[in-house]
Amino acid sequence: MTTLHDVAQLANVSDSTASRALRGLDIVRPKTRAKIKSAADSLHFELSRSASALASGRTMRVIMLFGSPLNTWFSAACMQGAYEVLAESGYDIVPVILKDATNANEFFNTLLKNKHNIDGIILPSIRLDSHSSEDLSSLKIPTVGLDASFSPVLNASVALDNKSAMRSAVYYLQELGHERIGYVQYPNRNIFFSSAEERGTFFLQAAKEYDFSQASVHVYPAKDYEVNSSLEEPLSQLARRIASSDAAPTALCVENDEAAIILMRQLRLLGVKIPEDISIIGFDDNDNAELMGLTTLKQDPVHMAKIAAQLLKDLMAGNPIERKQTWIQTSLVKRESTSSPRSERTASA
Repeated sequence: MTTLHDVAQLANVSDSTASRALRGLDIVRPKTRAKIKSAADSLHFELSRSASALASGRTMRVIMLFGSPLNTWFSAACMQGAYEVLAESGYDIVPVILKDATNANEFFNTLLKNKHNIDGIILPSIRLDSHSSEDLSSLKIPTVGLDASFSPVLNASVALDNKSAMRSAVYYLQELGHERIGYVQYPNRNIFFSSAEERGTFFLQAAKEYDFSQASVHVYPAKDYEVNSSLEEPLSQLARRIASSDAAPTALCVENDEAAIILMRQLRLLGVKIPEDISIIGFDDNDNAELMGLTTLKQDPVHMAKIAAQLLKDLMAGNPIERKQTWIQTSLVKRESTSSPRSERTASA
């Protein structure tokens, strides 16, 4: 049976150097690492993960904490991005869905008792309450926020610049000639606060900055609609409310593409023409946005997750990081769901 010592002898290095190289530690020079890997391959030797973890003091496990289902566009993209970075270094990713605050507290209590079971944590778009945040701080495990602003419980974070995103959307609508605009919150709110919920506030700030009067800006809050497993009914209610209003906005920004696409469909069923009667802007640029001709603010959660995972890798290896907060910009993708308002087009005809 081939042993690590056999590999070290063939590569003419010490057993410890061979071990460090095969475990992927950065302290081994690339040329030496390549020589050791070549020796291991020729001897058909593979260092077991359990042996590697035992020798390094690492578990080679990273937890990703979600406050929403894993099969959503955003969660799946975050998993993909983190996997692409962490798997190449031998880390397993363990996704955990926190259903509510009680579940979160139980989860962190379990971690406190078994704190050596993981090497790092990524929190995608989730803000914990004070109790859970205190437990997380007590763990003293490298933790990175994803789509989250930096806070004392995090070692680093990667955040989407929602403020700039809303400014670009409002500016674009003003450029098109819209004078009455609105913002639609996502009807089914998560148990935990997510950064997407900040967009409505930033929308109002941008509208004020671009001199829209308070009376010409309307927000349709999530609390106005019944929360259930389907988005169809609350967005159908909203569509009926908008279609029956004499002073409805001529343009709407919607918190995400999923809700924007359903709202477009419901408005069209009521005879509302898009964009002739109402322009619609979404947020995400998910897989259906282009198909539906939806103008949207594009984000790339796979890219964001890669950055977060690399930051976590550096923290777990004890390497310094350049900055604790990394801001990511969106881009406005213009499609068929937006145009000048009907009055503007009529006047210019």
